[in-house]
Amino acid sequence: MKPQIHTSPVAEAFLSQDECPFCHLQRDTEQRAIRYFAGPSASYMEPGVRSITNEKGFCPDHMKKLYDYGNPLGSALMLQTYCEKVLLQLEDQMENYDIPLKKGLFQRKRPSNENPYPLQLQQQVRQCAICDQAEANMQRQFRVFFSLLKEEEFRQMVASSKGFCLGHFARLLQDAQDHLPAPQAKWFYDTVYAVMKDNLQRVKQDLDWFIAKYDYRNMNAPWGESKDALPRIMQKLASIYPTDAPYRKD
Repeated sequence: MKPQIHTSPVAEAFLSQDECPFCHLQRDTEQRAIRYFAGPSASYMEPGVRSITNEKGFCPDHMKKLYDYGNPLGSALMLQTYCEKVLLQLEDQMENYDIPLKKGLFQRKRPSNENPYPLQLQQQVRQCAICDQAEANMQRQFRVFFSLLKEEEFRQMVASSKGFCLGHFARLLQDAQDHLPAPQAKWFYDTVYAVMKDNLQRVKQDLDWFIAKYDYRNMNAPWGESKDALPRIMQKLASIYPTDAPYRKD
């Protein structure tokens, strides 16, 4: 398979023999997004970038990862102007606030003066500039994956991989409906279901032996491949790398 700039990250992810190549890609994509917003290029000082962070803010997970990254001034500047926006919205809400009517027991329609601010606020706190950028990149990587399935060498890499985490497996199954013609789709579904079953069984067996090793009767038995079974099964089930250290700037 001839490597190309836009396909090499996907191919490299499968060559990594990660428990899920898309977790591998997701982690790299997320770290690049963190570095983009808070890294040494100081893009957070650019008006276009700041308008994005002012609009979206950051989800709790990425707020913590920004803190861990180690650029307190950059994070503080982004959150300063985002907080100013939140404060202005709150002040506007206070000036125009009407106490909502209590809903009657048999009332079906929402009161005409029901305040939309709580719903708007709930939607706002679920937005995240880093999530959006990482997701845009992951969409490209999934498209590349399906385009590479035309190549026999890449199909062999998929068939010999360690499978996927449940979250990315679900996404692959869903996206395949839009990306694969019938002949490729049959190979794809036959292959990935088998790969997932084999590798879930493999990790489950490692986890079983990891647990069995806590029995005193197995104290002197070899660990085999089971020592890291717990973080590997966590990745398979929840798309996380529990042993990763916080991502920090160089």
